[in-house]
Amino acid sequence: MEFDPRLTNLGVQANETANATWDITVVKYQDVAEAGGKHHIFFTVLDAANKPLPNITCVVDWVGRDPSDPPTKVVTDTNGQTNVPIFANLNTTLKNGPYFAFVEEQSKSDVVSGMGLPEKHHVCFLLTFIRRAGSAPAPTLTLEQTVLAEAKKRTWMPINDQAALYKFAQANHLGYPQTDEYEFTSNNETYIGQVFNLGIVYVKKGDWGNVKWVKKP
Repeated sequence: MEFDPRLTNLGVQANETANATWDITVVKYQDVAEAGGKHHIFFTVLDAANKPLPNITCVVDWVGRDPSDPPTKVVTDTNGQTNVPIFANLNTTLKNGPYFAFVEEQSKSDVVSGMGLPEKHHVCFLLTFIRRAGSAPAPTLTLEQTVLAEAKKRTWMPINDQAALYKFAQANHLGYPQTDEYEFTSNNETYIGQVFNLGIVYVKKGDWGNVKWVKKP
C-alpha cells in the first residue's frame, strides 16, 4: 500500500478489514499549499484490473455522529471518482481527526480513519480503493437506478407549493419555477421574487394577497 508518511504525524490510519471486498491501496495527502483551498476526501474506486468503477457508493462517517444524522454517501462517476467536503477540526496534538471513510459497507471495506482539518487548515485526503480479485462484482445498475444516483449528486431546488408566488404562477399558467424565491428591495420596500418558465413573479413581503408578475426579457 502507498501511504503518505506525513499522515502518521496526524494520526491518520489505514485499517484492514478481514475478508474485505474493497482494499485500500493508496492514501495520499495534500497539505495547504497542495490542496489549493480545497478541503475534501477524494475517492478513486477501481476494479481488480485497475479500471474505474462507476456507480459505487463511497461513505464518509465521523466519530460522535448523532444517530439521527446519517453518514455522507456519494456515488462514483464514470471515472470511478467522487469526493466529499469535510469541515471538522483535527487537533494535531491529540491526533483526533473524526472522519473515517470506506466503500459500500464498513464490514466489506478497509477503512481510513483519523482524518480532519489540521488546526482548521484546508487540506485534502486522496484515497484509492480496489475491488479485491475474486470478490463478486457490484451489480449493474438499471437505467432508473442510474438516473436516481445521478440526481442525488445534484442540489435539488426546493419548491414550496404552498407559497403565494407558486400558487399565483400556477393560477396564471406561468409554468414551473426556474429559481428559488429570492429577496430584493425597491424604494426601501422588501419584495420576494421568483422566476418561472413564462414570467417573473413578485410580491411585497407580507402583502401575500397582492402578487404580480412581469414578462421575462
